[in-house]
Amino acid sequence: MAITITQQPQYFQPACNPYVWVFESDQTAQPNFSFIVELYVGGSLVSTHQVFNESANYAKFDASGDLRCLLTSEMVTTGALLTFYDPAVDVVNIRIYEKYGTPPVLSGVFATGTVKRAWNASLRHPDFINYDYLDYMVSRTNANSGNILFLTDFPRTRKYFVGLYESAFLTFINRSKPNVDFYLKLYDVTGSLITSYTNTIGVGDLNVIDCSPQNLIANTPVTLLDFQSCAYFTVRVQGLDAGVNSGFSETFKFWIDTECHRYDTHRLHWLNKLGGWDSFTFTLVSTDSTKVKTSDYQRERGQWNTAGTMWEYTRYHGEQMAFNKYATDTTVLNSDWIHESVQQWLVRDLYESPKVYLEVTPGAFEPVKVTNEDYTLQQRRVNGLIREVVTLERTYTYNSQLT
Repeated sequence: MAITITQQPQYFQPACNPYVWVFESDQTAQPNFSFIVELYVGGSLVSTHQVFNESANYAKFDASGDLRCLLTSEMVTTGALLTFYDPAVDVVNIRIYEKYGTPPVLSGVFATGTVKRAWNASLRHPDFINYDYLDYMVSRTNANSGNILFLTDFPRTRKYFVGLYESAFLTFINRSKPNVDFYLKLYDVTGSLITSYTNTIGVGDLNVIDCSPQNLIANTPVTLLDFQSCAYFTVRVQGLDAGVNSGFSETFKFWIDTECHRYDTHRLHWLNKLGGWDSFTFTLVSTDSTKVKTSDYQRERGQWNTAGTMWEYTRYHGEQMAFNKYATDTTVLNSDWIHESVQQWLVRDLYESPKVYLEVTPGAFEPVKVTNEDYTLQQRRVNGLIREVVTLERTYTYNSQLT
């Protein structure tokens, strides 16, 4: 009597894509045979499943249905340099039993998988089948050092802009929760280094760095004058394990948006497919509109006089009357002219995101709902100059007093 686990999820794997174990037993010929699979998250039993062999002695179990219900991601508003996202990542494992006989009973034999981790991410199928957690995990042992990616699909060949008083975030995965070294460097327009800052910070499995210039000023020795002289700044992290430095992330570059905009700008932040937070500023004119729904009733065209002795017809009495108004606000945002790779990243990530926020003032965020129902991945050779129009439904509605 033996159970063998032949395939497991990767060490770090998105929770909302297939999260599959494959296993076999040498007892599948027994009457009424099935596997009983227990799913554990954070050391606690979450669910129990009966699974039947599908291909000869082999069966599979997909935990994504349970995991996607357990994980969530909230907007980062702590004001700290780094925020742990451990509530969105947890220790995942299974225990597999055999069950057979007449009547079927548990055999007492079980197999246990190795500990895995999941976080609140959902990749498109072509990206998922090519996913490798070593592309994203900051670790001393990761051979991809220097090329370990932050959790964003923003095209690295384009400029990622942030205003001096706007928010921006970088998310990264770290193995086994050691400390990391955080590196910040500011450069002027000629590429000369203005100042730099390095510090060792404690991290969790999934971590968000608040790269807003004002937040970096508040949490590092870098000053406002440094940023006012800055054309761009770079951020990277490096894994630490037992005091050994290695496992560098990519060097991510933020360009300071110093342009004097003609219209009020609007910056959106959203949960992307990789479980990180992306941002984009719409700089052209925006328009606000409101849809008002009226609740009404009809009453008789007259009323009794004050003494109650005569039925009078007056102009002010009214027949079609409103007793309540319900208003929903909509905002239309227009981007400036953008490169096709930025447009394709923007529409695919923003329109498909379940959680979007509008930065109403620096560091203050309002949830909004993107109502664009379709998009086109535009190309310069077909579409010419490219910009994007986004329609937002504001989630806070207005309900008037009753009349």
